[in-house]
Amino acid sequence: MVSFCARSKRLVPRSLQSRIASIFCGLLFFTLTASATFADTNSALDKLMSDAISQSQTMVSLMTNNCPGGSGGQNPQNYTEFVNNSNQVGQKLGDLRLALAKGQTSNAGPEIDLVVGMLERMVSLMNLNCPGGPGGRHPLNYGALVDIKNRVTGKLEAVKVILAG
Repeated sequence: MVSFCARSKRLVPRSLQSRIASIFCGLLFFTLTASATFADTNSALDKLMSDAISQSQTMVSLMTNNCPGGSGGQNPQNYTEFVNNSNQVGQKLGDLRLALAKGQTSNAGPEIDLVVGMLERMVSLMNLNCPGGPGGRHPLNYGALVDIKNRVTGKLEAVKVILAG
């Protein structure tokens, strides 16, 4: 019985050391998990923003010389304003991507809403904007333009959801 007590006394400090080690390992694991989660979140945000930027940049090429007329087509009416809006969208998305990479998220929601509004404006500028018919006609790739706007908007909304969660 003495040997049991002696053995038991040696186990108590080990048990306490073991508990302390478990707590430290748990804290380390939590820290590493949180860091990995933060990195994964930043990576996901960056991927979404990168995709939104590259997809939005294709919108101008879809509308260039996309109305019938001339030897190779002609630009829709309001094309210059469309291009200017596209440049602003690209600038805002690039700025937003950099801000998110730096962890600056406080203005992300309003900035995303502003960009989505600009994308909707771009689509409305091309609506029935080629000559022909009683009220004009859509440019040839108008459906693809709407599709890109919807995909970019979806990615931006996903960014907002990630930031809110």
